[in-house]
Amino acid sequence: MIKKILLVSGCSNTDKDFYSELHPDLDTSWPKWPELLAKKLNMDCVNLGKSGAGNEYIYRSLLHYITRNDTSNIGLVIPAWTQCNRKDYQEGNLGRYTNARVDPNGDVFSWARRSLDNFLSFQILCEKYNLPYMHVHMLHLYKNWLDGLKFKDIDPLNLNGFRHVYPGDKEKDNKKLIKIIGDYEDRINIKKFIGWPLSSEYGGFCLQEKYISLFFKTQISKLDSHPNKLGQKKIMEFIYDRLG
Repeated sequence: MIKKILLVSGCSNTDKDFYSELHPDLDTSWPKWPELLAKKLNMDCVNLGKSGAGNEYIYRSLLHYITRNDTSNIGLVIPAWTQCNRKDYQEGNLGRYTNARVDPNGDVFSWARRSLDNFLSFQILCEKYNLPYMHVHMLHLYKNWLDGLKFKDIDPLNLNGFRHVYPGDKEKDNKKLIKIIGDYEDRINIKKFIGWPLSSEYGGFCLQEKYISLFFKTQISKLDSHPNKLGQKKIMEFIYDRLG
């Protein structure tokens, strides 16, 4: 009997080929949460996760796979959504995806709306093809940007704890972002969205906050907050327990 496929996309917390820029000699080949979850569900895994990816890549990578393959073999689709400030784009004749950590155009409100539209479009896509799905809020949509995004892992400024300065009024803009999210409440199937309503003020959360231990047991090191082997296992268990 042919196993069904667990189809997943996401950023570095999902990437099966993730490596630590801060610890380049570290062997990070441990199983990542999509492979662990597929094993738990007795499925085969197709993991499209890509380090640095934004929400447009996450959505479009799933869109391209679903519309170009036999959907009868897909048993579950999971996008592990990430920060809204990232920009994804394609280059060259083959359409190779790359990304920028901060979109040079727009602002946090336009980025958030774009991501929410990607969430909704993904949902409509799965419903059109009658595919089981579950959204996962992996990295916070906008909190990192409001708090002052850390510099890149390998940037010396990051090691010294420096952050980008948020260019607006954090408290006022946070309330505006919560309202923007609320405008999607009657469109997004919140029963199939782990972490909704995204904002912690109303009970939302992201998995980055859930699995990282205060004692750093589930992350690579004090410098590198990506999940280690135990962290990947904890992510898998957290998602599995909420699949219903």
